[in-house]
Amino acid sequence: MKTTKGFFILAVCVMVAAIFLLTDYAAAAEKVYKWRAVTHQLVGTARYKGTVVPFCEMVKKASNGRLIIEPYGAGVLFPVTESFDAVRDGVVQMAMVWGGYWAGKDPVFALSGSRPGDPIVEFSENFYLSEKAYPLVAKVYEKYNVKSLGGFDFGPAEILCSVKPIRSLADFKGKKIRSAGIGATFYSALGAGAVSLSAPEIYQALQLGTVDAAEYNDWLVNKEMGLHEVTKFIIEPVLHIGTCDDKDLLLNPKAWAELPDDLKAIVMIGRDYARYLSANAYGVESKKAKQDWLKRGVQIINLPEKDVKEIRGIAARVILDFAKKSPQTAEYVATYAKVLNDLGHVDEAKVLGFK
Repeated sequence: MKTTKGFFILAVCVMVAAIFLLTDYAAAAEKVYKWRAVTHQLVGTARYKGTVVPFCEMVKKASNGRLIIEPYGAGVLFPVTESFDAVRDGVVQMAMVWGGYWAGKDPVFALSGSRPGDPIVEFSENFYLSEKAYPLVAKVYEKYNVKSLGGFDFGPAEILCSVKPIRSLADFKGKKIRSAGIGATFYSALGAGAVSLSAPEIYQALQLGTVDAAEYNDWLVNKEMGLHEVTKFIIEPVLHIGTCDDKDLLLNPKAWAELPDDLKAIVMIGRDYARYLSANAYGVESKKAKQDWLKRGVQIINLPEKDVKEIRGIAARVILDFAKKSPQTAEYVATYAKVLNDLGHVDEAKVLGFK
């Protein structure tokens, strides 16, 4: 009798516990999470409409409204450069922002954001580099209490817009070129003067001759900014930034930890969806936009092969100098060099120390 009674009491306890667990699970399943996400892209531009908006819409639909991510364009909530701290401190839960903005926090971000002389121009190649470098870059973000989910989307190679002809390495000397971060170091090494300008200032700077040339983005985005109206020459091949992670997907660690596993999976699927979209929305559309530049009479100048080789050598020295800044930057450069070798850029890999 006592045994039967004991089993009955145990069974009741198990049922009560199960009810509480199911109630908690149901409550968790019904809970609606509302996040704010910031990006460095301007509202209405291709790189905002092409991946940021579709990502947020897809997550909301796939989660049946349980995870709502409200996107905010560049400067709407605060300056873009404050996005890192805003995610870390929980002011916003998410950011899709180019990692090069945090170069002042850690040199790894400078290299993961852009690499002078980078020969990588294809989407697939950049995707390969991004995946190989992700464990290291994510670890560096973690050091600053920010969760990284890797590259959010991938941008085509930048173009160098110029109002003056630059036909050789010697022609860079004395030119004023709008650039930033490691790019400024690179152009200075070429003998040019690097000028720091925000995106909205570039058009007028080229128009008035405040700068002789400017790098900002690819054919498509630069056209949206009207730079094709004030540019006479495009200097090729790409000298500073090949194709790159246009945005890193960053999260507040606490917000991410509180998210149920099924919603985390949806965010990851949404990230991959944005990557897929960027191949079409950015890569293909940029090639189409290039034709509009040419129709407007903008001339493409191809630098001599011997100068390109020398320029890439200068770029390699800039990267190797960065490799000395920390064990993590050295590791990043070693990873980058191996990837270059894997992709067939054997000479560039050797210059960076690959054996």
